[in-house]
Order: sequence, then C-alpha cells, then structure tokens
Amino acid sequence: MAASISVAEAVWSEIRLSQSAVTDDQLSILHFLFGKNLERATRIVDQRGVKRVIGEPSGRSLFQVVGESRRREEYICFPFHYCSCYSFFYETINRGEQLTCKHQLAARLASSVGACVEVKMKLMRPIDLFQQALKNNKPVQGRFLGLDVGVKYVGLAISDPHNKIASPLSVLVRKKSKIDLMAKDFSLLISEFSLAGFIVGYPFDSQGAGSVEAVPVKLFMEELRNTGKFEGLPYTYWDERFTSKCVEVFLRPLNLQHALSKSFVDKFAAVGILQGYLDFVNRNLKETDSVLSR
Repeated sequence: MAASISVAEAVWSEIRLSQSAVTDDQLSILHFLFGKNLERATRIVDQRGVKRVIGEPSGRSLFQVVGESRRREEYICFPFHYCSCYSFFYETINRGEQLTCKHQLAARLASSVGACVEVKMKLMRPIDLFQQALKNNKPVQGRFLGLDVGVKYVGLAISDPHNKIASPLSVLVRKKSKIDLMAKDFSLLISEFSLAGFIVGYPFDSQGAGSVEAVPVKLFMEELRNTGKFEGLPYTYWDERFTSKCVEVFLRPLNLQHALSKSFVDKFAAVGILQGYLDFVNRNLKETDSVLSR
C-alpha cells in the first residue's frame, strides 16, 4: 500500500508540474493503481463536478464533489485524508480495498489539471464591505442581511434600500442536515433584496477576540461557504454582545408564549446587530465626507 501511494504521489506531481494534458503513460499508471475509480473520477471532472471552496482571507480550502447518482449529492472532500461519502468509510477506511474513493480522486485530478470550479465567499472588514456596496455601479443599491446565529435558530433582519434602518424579517430553523435548504432560502433572499452582503452577529469578548459562544457562528458560516452557492458574496462580523438580552428585557412585560417570544428575540436581536452596523458605517461615512469637504 505504501509503495502504491508513493507511485501515485510521483505521478500527481508530474501532472501538476507539467501543467499540460495528462499523458498516456501517466493515465496507464493511474488506471493500474485506481482501476474503475479513475474512470468514474474522470467523468466527474469532465462534467465540471469538482468545486474548490476557498475561505478568505485565510486562503484555506476544501473540495465539494458531485456524485454520480441521479440525486447528484455533493460530498465534502479532502483529497489526502477524507471524504463524506459512504464508500470512503466502508471501502477505504474499514476494508482497505481502495487507496481513495472516486470523489477524492476526482478532486486530486481536477486540482492537478486546473479543472476545478473555484468558489469564494469573502470575509471583509465592516467598513470595507459598506464601501464596496457603494462603489458597485448598480441601478439599485444593495441591501444588507443581518444574521443572529444561534444553535437552533437563525434570526434575520433586512436593511432599507438606503441602508439606514434595519427591520425584522424572519427566523430560520438551523439544522446541519438541512444546510442546503437554508442555502436555498438565502439565495432567494439575495435575489429578492439585491443583497450586497451578510452582517453576522459575533460574540466578541472584552479584548475584541471571539468568545466560546462564537464557535456555533463560525461553524454556521463554514457550512454556508461549503455549499458553494455564495460565490463572491462578502460578509462581515459585528459585535452582538447583549443584543438578545436587551430584547428579552423589552419583551418580558408582554408575557408572550415561549415559542413566540423566542421568534421575536431572534428576529429583533438580528435587528440590533444590523442596526448597530448601519449606524457605525453611516457615521463613519459622514465623518469622512466632512473631513474631505474642509
């Protein structure tokens, strides 16, 4: 097994360095090592079924590979170490019958020959995101979506067309198994409101770093990026400390039922996050214009 891996690595290195078409000799060696999985991987690559999802500014990436079944499932894949498909766990890990699964092989092949579809969702500084929205030459200025991300729910708020005032929008149920459905909901909102970016509530600590409560937020944004459906859409983090607590205090005298109260808390916490961001960037813009006009 170790010798086969070494031979495969040498061939991949040759292909990557040559930056040209794969030779017949290289194909023969790969076919000898991987058998029918190479044929399946080649079909996936030919159908543009390999996405490379890149997180910015870190530059770290993973692959999202489309399966061959009629359902066209997409599998998260690291070519060297992991694939979320059943075959990887059963035939590669448990039984040791294969060096890699076909999805890992497709990711490796596409990466080596430059056939990946690259997807980027860019993390930006708060003020940079607003300035980018102002610079876009569009007939309608893009609006912003505020997100209050919790373990079970995601509260949403939307800015007005002039990006001055935040209003409550809705609440999405957060389930890892339904991240693709949530991605579709976000895609519809992007089209409906011409969104310029996401403003994501983030629980910073007193030193300005992420607290323990920030982990679910990071995981959620990672899941969204991994769907590959938000290429080029920027987002930024905004301090959400005490937003939910403030909303709870205001709602307490109303004695609402728990489910209704929770829905209000999530939506209006998102309003607090987005409104705080809008106030900051508009104030910053006004101060900058004042300085330039002197």
